[in-house]
Amino acid sequence: MPEQISAKVLELVRTRAEEQFGFEPREAVVTVPAYFNHSQREATQNAAKLAGLKVLRLLNEPTAAALSLAPAGQAERILAVYDFGGGTFDISVIRIQGSVYEVLATNGDTFLGGDDIDGLLCDELAKLFENQTGIKIRNFPLSWYRLRDAAQKAKKELSRLATCAVFLPRLVEQHPLSAEVSRNTLDDLARPLIERSLRICERTLSEAGVDRGRLDEVVLVGGQTRMPLLRQMVEDFFGRRVAQAVNPDTAVAEGAAREGAMLRKGGGALLIDVTPLTLGINIIGNRMYPLIPRNTKVPVRREHIFTTHRDSQTTARMAILQGDNPVASENVRLGELVLSNLHPKERFQARIKVAFEIDSSGILHVKALDEDTRQERKLTITNSLQEHDGQPAGEMPESQSLAPADPDTPPTLSGPFREMELIDVLCFLHANSKTGRICIHDGEGREWELAMLNGQITHARGGQEEGERAVEIVLGLKQGTYSFQEGLYPEQPPNVDRPFQALVS
Repeated sequence: MPEQISAKVLELVRTRAEEQFGFEPREAVVTVPAYFNHSQREATQNAAKLAGLKVLRLLNEPTAAALSLAPAGQAERILAVYDFGGGTFDISVIRIQGSVYEVLATNGDTFLGGDDIDGLLCDELAKLFENQTGIKIRNFPLSWYRLRDAAQKAKKELSRLATCAVFLPRLVEQHPLSAEVSRNTLDDLARPLIERSLRICERTLSEAGVDRGRLDEVVLVGGQTRMPLLRQMVEDFFGRRVAQAVNPDTAVAEGAAREGAMLRKGGGALLIDVTPLTLGINIIGNRMYPLIPRNTKVPVRREHIFTTHRDSQTTARMAILQGDNPVASENVRLGELVLSNLHPKERFQARIKVAFEIDSSGILHVKALDEDTRQERKLTITNSLQEHDGQPAGEMPESQSLAPADPDTPPTLSGPFREMELIDVLCFLHANSKTGRICIHDGEGREWELAMLNGQITHARGGQEEGERAVEIVLGLKQGTYSFQEGLYPEQPPNVDRPFQALVS
């Protein structure tokens, strides 16, 4: 189990600290990649407990790196912390003023890191070996491990040399590998991965509302940032030199140590963090309904009214999801709530309030309340890795899913919309059997027109699309404006055949 392996690592760290300082540490500030989800964070805390350590604070690595910087008085500074580690990539934009560290936005990729560059160089060496000997080295696991290790060492050497010799005697049977690798070759392999990280940086700056020229410092973290090409590409992207006083290998540990020292003195920096990924539930049509969007400051509480979408539906099943994919089954399932024995009613008449709350420790609390029966279910997302493996959630039973609604507070029938708000409007019009025309603009010059008859979408057109394809595009829009004109209905034959339920599914 990953938790047990991590616990062994932490036990070793604790033992070495005891040997160095002469006493047994019982508390720790533990750092994690900023883009870790709730399951991964809980697993890290569990590993610390197994190692006999009380976690004083679970600290995001970019925030820890910012804490390692020398204080600069009360003057406001805005940093970009670019963290390219062995297995993950994170970028955080942080505002610092005195002892207040406010994360403006964070983003990342848990499948992008230095290990990926190692793998590309290893593949290149494997091709060379196959050309020399005709042997596919992947068929020999021990030899492959030796080659992977040699590729990693060569990568490090090429951070200071233009070329590097790789020699492995008897790599497979009597066949050696002898090769010379150039920095140019490594750069060609790594460049697409670095460009991928910079696209994430661009998106994060936009979400933070910070222009590149507004940054006071760019801090590099992680051993991979010693690569000359990476440093150059990062400096070109941000338009400034990266901070020279920061050790990319130790900055995170130094920041965690500084925070631990301040906490022991009864202080500690005020850390205003954000949610790294969107949190929500599944609704009809295998869609993700976001309750707490990513980069929302914590602590935070959000709630929304949902309803049943089938006549006489007596069970509501909600998957608690984390991720930014609009398709619910592609996000990570953190847990599940089930409300049963609901009063059988016509569709869209039940009222189920779902509330999400993230406390100051980053723990997610979920509550679902049936306002008719007063039945309530609660869930706290802890130890979730023991139940969920971080894989995509998979589809939930459509017959037990919910639809967004709030009959007492109907949506306005014109104005801007974001994320799932347009589906709220369509569900309201459907539930109230409205007839009329909906005009939708996406803000990029495109517009669509939907027609409803007694709550059913019968006509749809816009751009180059008509019918159900046009409806599909409209339901996927992230933002725009809309207006509903009641009573207007086209005379031509319908071009949408499926009922409303099927269209949103």
